[in-house]
Amino acid sequence: MTPPLRYCPGPRAWILAALLGLPAASANGQETPQALSDTIAPVVDSIAIITQNVFTDEEAENTGIFRFANKLRFKTREWVVDRELLIGVGQPYDSVLAEETERNLRSLGLFAEASVDTVTVDGQLVSTVRTRDAWSTQPLIELSFQSDGTITGRLGLTETNIFGTGNYAHIAYRKDVDRDGMELSGELRRLAGTQVNVGGQYYNLSDGNWGDWFVGDPWRSFNDKSAIIYAGDAADRQAIQYRVESSSVRDTARYWHENYSHRGILGFATNATPRYYTRIGVIGEVRNQKYVLVQDTSQLVPDTVIAFVGVFGEYRRSEFRVLRFMNGFAEEDIDLSATVSLGLNIAPDAFGYDSFGLGPSMFLQAGGSLGEGFVHGKLSANGLFNAAGLDSGRVNLAVTVAQKMARRHATVLHARVGMMENPPPSGEYDLGFSFPPRSWEPHSFVGTRSLWGTLEHRWWAFDNVLNLFGIGFVGFVDYGGAWYEDQSPRWGGATGIGIRTGSSRGSASDTGRIDLGYRFGQDVTGSRWVISFGSGWAFP
Repeated sequence: MTPPLRYCPGPRAWILAALLGLPAASANGQETPQALSDTIAPVVDSIAIITQNVFTDEEAENTGIFRFANKLRFKTREWVVDRELLIGVGQPYDSVLAEETERNLRSLGLFAEASVDTVTVDGQLVSTVRTRDAWSTQPLIELSFQSDGTITGRLGLTETNIFGTGNYAHIAYRKDVDRDGMELSGELRRLAGTQVNVGGQYYNLSDGNWGDWFVGDPWRSFNDKSAIIYAGDAADRQAIQYRVESSSVRDTARYWHENYSHRGILGFATNATPRYYTRIGVIGEVRNQKYVLVQDTSQLVPDTVIAFVGVFGEYRRSEFRVLRFMNGFAEEDIDLSATVSLGLNIAPDAFGYDSFGLGPSMFLQAGGSLGEGFVHGKLSANGLFNAAGLDSGRVNLAVTVAQKMARRHATVLHARVGMMENPPPSGEYDLGFSFPPRSWEPHSFVGTRSLWGTLEHRWWAFDNVLNLFGIGFVGFVDYGGAWYEDQSPRWGGATGIGIRTGSSRGSASDTGRIDLGYRFGQDVTGSRWVISFGSGWAFP
């Protein structure tokens, strides 16, 4: 099939480029004897887009089940690829923009492979964009078998590429120790050919309902000039505040939570290049919420903020590493970009707050290569201060160190520490099951202080079994805990082995886990051996 072209002065150039793939310059800046000039960037004369199904035409021709699988789905539309391109016909070629185009395509979760190659044929500069679809229909299986026989988790289905349009839908049944019910979510990207995204999620649960939504034109690339987003959420549900003294002493406070909020963000880039940007913007929020104690309906938890307005600024310098066999079987982009983001929110008493408040916020990120791996750190902090001092706030720090001693092996050390003051009910740190230490029940460690870490060695042993799926093995050690300021720290850990599975035709995020863990630490009850199923954890 002839690849679609945005523009082409003649057939010879793109036929040779697409079929022969003779590289003169690539997206990573490698050069050949036909190298692009180091001083004058040549102009892109044509762009060829080549899309492939999950199984290539050659694979489908030779194997009937692969042909059948391709017919079960819609191949990604060529215009979905075209709209993500940051390089254009008639524009000077920029290898950094080509690399960002590859990242944008991979970030959609639609493709197992995405590449941009540039060749010079008969004096014509041709950029060839190749993609191979990932299997987009993903079952969701997350189960945990507790020591008392309780089974919790989620069962559902996710489609990330509806009719080949790049749109997303998700449905699942969930059951945990507090509630059960259905969850729905979806997103429409670039609605009706515009730059607007629309999405949301809704939870219909046994103890209430809640949901959120958004619409807007978000930041998509380093050289975007502006963004505008509106988002909101609503809730009419139960909120449970846990306080764990020991495995046999767990106090809970149950609140009925009603909330309606609306937020708007408008941002502009004062300096936007493929390599770095500087952005400024304004943000505003209006919130109407209350928490009522179920045991005493006369007692309310005061609202923290009714409304605020603020400003923010952000600087970011691009640095990414493309690695395979790190968090999954496919290539993924590790974001090591240096980032500094600062903000200041104002909550006047005229907006409903009981006294004038200032809310500073900060986000810092830095990373770098470490041999065949990387080191990555991020720090976030925010708070609201009034005349009486700190009204509410939190600080979180996360560090990841990863190393690849061999192509299919990765060792990852990840640690997090955090503290908060006066969080809303159920807003505390809550470790167990969904967060390490794994193999512990939900709500095993709760509080306003938290420290935990995990060490995993991953062996991605087989990445293309039967040309369909991959199998990997891990060994792990987790340790950590959470507690309230007036408590002594409570700690627990787990060590064990696990299996990682994923489609060899999927994206890097399509990885499932089966872990057998042995629990150790304070207040262990029931069996120390626990098996759990879920999605694989990716760090950072």
